[in-house]
Amino acid sequence: MRSYFMFHIGMVNGSFTSTMKPFFISLLLLESFLHESAQCTVQGSEFHLEGDYLLAGLFDIHHDSSPVVQDRPEAINCSSKPFIHSSYRRFQLMRFSVEEINNSTDLLPNVSLGYEIFDHCSDIHSFPGILKLLSVDGLIQPWAEPPKNLSKVMAVVGTHTSTQALTVAPLFMMDLIPMVSYGAASSVFSRKQNFPSFLRTVHPNKDVIEVIVNIIQHFNWSWVAFLHIDDDYGNDGRELFIKKIDGTEICLGYTKGLDQHTNYSQVFRQIEAHQINAIIVFAPEWTAEALIKSAIQQNVTNKVWIAGDAWSLNKELPKEKGIHNIGTILGVSEPKVTIPGFSDFIHHSKGQTHCENAEQSMFCNQVCNCSSLKPEEILNVDPSFNFPVYAAVHAIAHALHNTLQCDSGRCNRSITAYPYMFSGTKAVTHRRLAFITFTQTCISSSTTAKFSGRQRKCLLHGVPKNVMKDLKKSQMESTDAVSNVKSVRMALISTKQGIPTSASTVRTQNGLQQEAHHVICGSWSSSHSQTLVPY
Repeated sequence: MRSYFMFHIGMVNGSFTSTMKPFFISLLLLESFLHESAQCTVQGSEFHLEGDYLLAGLFDIHHDSSPVVQDRPEAINCSSKPFIHSSYRRFQLMRFSVEEINNSTDLLPNVSLGYEIFDHCSDIHSFPGILKLLSVDGLIQPWAEPPKNLSKVMAVVGTHTSTQALTVAPLFMMDLIPMVSYGAASSVFSRKQNFPSFLRTVHPNKDVIEVIVNIIQHFNWSWVAFLHIDDDYGNDGRELFIKKIDGTEICLGYTKGLDQHTNYSQVFRQIEAHQINAIIVFAPEWTAEALIKSAIQQNVTNKVWIAGDAWSLNKELPKEKGIHNIGTILGVSEPKVTIPGFSDFIHHSKGQTHCENAEQSMFCNQVCNCSSLKPEEILNVDPSFNFPVYAAVHAIAHALHNTLQCDSGRCNRSITAYPYMFSGTKAVTHRRLAFITFTQTCISSSTTAKFSGRQRKCLLHGVPKNVMKDLKKSQMESTDAVSNVKSVRMALISTKQGIPTSASTVRTQNGLQQEAHHVICGSWSSSHSQTLVPY
């Protein structure tokens, strides 16, 4: 049709006429433009998908690191904030999980899932998206008789952080809408009287703290610092740590809450003054990055850093010049689980040409401005909390599968499903996944190389051979409804200094004298003062 049209308007007696050439060229350009426009991805936004049952997703694709105090309520433009690659990867994993379920003939065979996802970049300014999820035809009626006038949202995947969850969870709890978090680890969410429909696919803080304490005890370190983000997640971790070391020989010589205004130079001076060499960092990746980069700049050397699971698999810090000087980093994390099909999904999704301005008609904070990202830029970032996202979506799908009585091969679509029907189900992870990986990484100032076999000896100096055996005995036991995935991952970063196997290897002749009330210790040999050692 295209060639026939061009032939008849552009040729007279087998040749172009001079008067028709400009007209022909204009039509050809117009036709070419329309043809290219038709080739782009019409669905546009990645934040919305139609389906029979709607899931909500909350992901901090951007991060508001410096919130501004405002005189009046004001929404935030998340796309103007720093982009978080690892969170965008988790966002894509929810999209992949829904697509995988929709293509399954076993799980929800004759119904489809849709989603409405928001960029939840701020703890306090991201409420327009939350209110949209709760609204019905643009209205919210909190006193309406259930199940009348309920939101179409069947369940929520998110949020990532504990503070984010604390600010929005009460709104979803009102109607018992299941909120399945892939990262909110604070202990407060275990209080079912306050959060009756809150579930999580990530281990709570108490499990991570237990592993950290076991590591410290294994190496007989007794003099440590605890640095944490100054929010609900970090403060909860600190309180759990203090309780856990009660009755032990571990002393907390220094603790500090970190935020965007922290003077890291002063923090490191305090740590040096107290002669502390073992530092626990219980913070998200953006806070940990600022801390470690500052440690490099301040020429902090020969420390042992224990990373919480929120940043232990960070892919950017090993690339920092001078990282090998700061000492050794041990990390506690979930296992890295390869999810079949996800890589192909990303390559296919990013291989399409997206229509320009496709997202402009979406609701606020449903714009990414990241269409130029290459697949490798998504797949090669920190994979932390990826499997918990995948597990959260599948947990909801299994609960809906059971509610709709789909075991016969078809779902009973005559059943009217409401969120509260499956808010307490234990539908995820029927088999326990408990395993430990031990990774060694040697780092130089310009390259990062992973070794195997004999080459791994470069990092094993001073590490007892039975460390893995001992750590296996301390595997985390979770009591949360959808938290059966447990593991410990230790990443040794640096060859500069081996890990001391006991306090005697690093004990100084003239240790720092401290009064008992200046530190927090599990036990004391003297009621007034004690000579304290670095570990």
